[in-house]
Amino acid sequence: ATLAQKQVQLFLERYDLESHIDRMRGVYRERRDAMLGALDRCFPPGVNYTRPGGGLFLWVELPRGLSARELLGESLKEGVAFVPGGPFFPDGDGEHTFRLNFSAMPPERIVEGIERLGRVTWQYLRDNRLVDSSPLSRGAAAAEGC
Repeated sequence: ATLAQKQVQLFLERYDLESHIDRMRGVYRERRDAMLGALDRCFPPGVNYTRPGGGLFLWVELPRGLSARELLGESLKEGVAFVPGGPFFPDGDGEHTFRLNFSAMPPERIVEGIERLGRVTWQYLRDNRLVDSSPLSRGAAAAEGC
């Protein structure tokens, strides 16, 4: 057996892998739910996102014609990063999409990041005239708490 195989064998003999997997499922579920709750509260109408039953990512779709790369530039100014979706589409059709990861941060930081990203996204849609910029029509003030 190779050294790596021996290391895996020792790990499996010493630690309860199933228990660890169960614990991590709970951790990731809590983080996913924190992200989804913040997205529901802070993102403008017309921006859609998945509700994953597994994995570590959510997929977000801006209205067609917008650029996730442009939004990334603005969100980085607020200290929030994501992965633009364009490179995931060989036909070039996904420039309006991006991927969010919820695995690395605790729920409080996830909520803070989504609140910032929500404000940037609202402004990006306003700048592109895809949401009304008048104070009374901001999605029934959906973003006010963000």
